[in-house]
Amino acid sequence: MGKKLVVAMSTSCLDYHPYQHNIRILRLNIELGNRRYIDGLSLKNGDFQNWMLENPQALAKTSPPSRLEITKFFLKIMDEGYREVLFVGMSEALSKTCARVREIIPLFEGKMIIRVFDSRSGTFIEGMMALEADRCFKKGLSMEQTLSRLDELRSDCQVMFGVSDLSYLLYNGRLSRVSGFVANLLRLKPLIHINRRGEAEVAERIMTTARAMRVLSDRVARVLEHGSYSVFTLYSGDLELHRDLEDILESRNQLRHLPSYPISPVVAAHIGPHAFGVGLIRAPVHETAKNAA
Repeated sequence: MGKKLVVAMSTSCLDYHPYQHNIRILRLNIELGNRRYIDGLSLKNGDFQNWMLENPQALAKTSPPSRLEITKFFLKIMDEGYREVLFVGMSEALSKTCARVREIIPLFEGKMIIRVFDSRSGTFIEGMMALEADRCFKKGLSMEQTLSRLDELRSDCQVMFGVSDLSYLLYNGRLSRVSGFVANLLRLKPLIHINRRGEAEVAERIMTTARAMRVLSDRVARVLEHGSYSVFTLYSGDLELHRDLEDILESRNQLRHLPSYPISPVVAAHIGPHAFGVGLIRAPVHETAKNAA
């Protein structure tokens, strides 16, 4: 076949990745009041963080690109001479984007092959899988070989994060309303993780943010007992909280100078302005930090 290309979503944190790559970004939409923005393009993490803090009672609405927008996106790629495209997407349990991309595949039959890979995760785990796929293509691996490699990564990855308020996850239907309502009622600081099915669920309910960070640190330690992992941190905008998390991971886990990524506005809309998290994926993964001190 001809040229190959990897496509990721704007939720993948690749807008903030410091190294060069050849990955195209399919961007989602976000509405603030009556205005629509394009994730990571016309609305950046810092601007959205300010909006959330200035409008604490308002909730943003997010949506995948339309069928027409997706079709135009892939037509442009085809016009550039690509004949095989691998789309690495956010968990289908959290976003309808993978399904939208699948809908347009028949339009390209006989012209360009499009394969969809559900990461069953989110944030920079998506990004790391896309980077690995890009590396595989550059090494000359086939589409099937690359998908096999992504299957390996998907089988051993974790994303865990703490939030100060579950209203954002509940409003957009990303979390069980019963468990979330109880946590909000008791003013608990829940620890959320993405399970093997790619669903967001409450892992633990904790009384304070500091305690939530320590529990997160303990969970990271248990994962690292089983092998070598690439580790990164996440934040939705609160840099002070993020620094606290970095300090805890350094003192308790001996994890220093970890890559850190601001969460895209579309994801931050579902977890709020005071979220912090950690992602782990089985090493080695190209151009990422390992769990070394």
